[in-house]
Amino acid sequence: MKYLKFTIGFLLMFLLMISFVSAESKPRVKVISVSGYSRYLSSGVTTWQALEKDKYLYSGDIIKTGSDAYVNLAFDNEKMNMVGIEPSTYIVLKLEDPEKIELIDGEVFALINNLPPGSSFEIRTPTAVSGARGTGWGTKANKNETIVSGYKDDSYVKGVNKEGTSKEDEKIIKEKYKRFVKLFKDPSKLIKLTLKELDKWHKWRIALEAMLSSKRKSMERLAKDLEKIQETKQRIIDKKAEDRIRNREESTSSGKGQDEDPYR
Repeated sequence: MKYLKFTIGFLLMFLLMISFVSAESKPRVKVISVSGYSRYLSSGVTTWQALEKDKYLYSGDIIKTGSDAYVNLAFDNEKMNMVGIEPSTYIVLKLEDPEKIELIDGEVFALINNLPPGSSFEIRTPTAVSGARGTGWGTKANKNETIVSGYKDDSYVKGVNKEGTSKEDEKIIKEKYKRFVKLFKDPSKLIKLTLKELDKWHKWRIALEAMLSSKRKSMERLAKDLEKIQETKQRIIDKKAEDRIRNREESTSSGKGQDEDPYR
């Protein structure tokens, strides 16, 4: 009976470990910040839930931002690959290589700084596929048109065929320029971004960097506090050890004194 209980317990623990490792190994993104009211729908679930900071989302999950909501997602642990979701936006997480997001309607910003060599990060819309191999760009879309804007270095865009596949010919979008892509059409010529459009990107970048910097400083302070606690704990342990040694020595010395007879 004891052997049976041990075997069942071991199997349960093994299955739990497998499920945990499996969940960790699945491609996922982390919600870094949420401002305003947004919802998400997990793949295979029919109930929308409020989106919260530190939530992990997986391929197939859907995000809807409210009219006053902003969401930032991290696609890697180092927070080098970030996507900002603007208000009134509807996206589906794909997390497939290279496509990561399907933008149904609305606007997103992407700042990608940590991709494996030769790979890319793409955003699909109803009329185009935009992407980069390490840069910053914005994509705004609805069912009829996509606008892809280059904010940091070069990005690219491709139209889509009636079958839904992306066209082979990709057009480069230079920094501070944009292209329009209508349904089943090729990308337009380069058009220079306005100061207002550039300012919107810079405000997102500044807010994002300030938030990440604040988090880093908080983690550094926490690490220092933990180090101080550990040092204090070690000093207490060392002090107790010294006290025990001193008490033992005093006890030994006192015992020797009692055994000696000064008149012998």
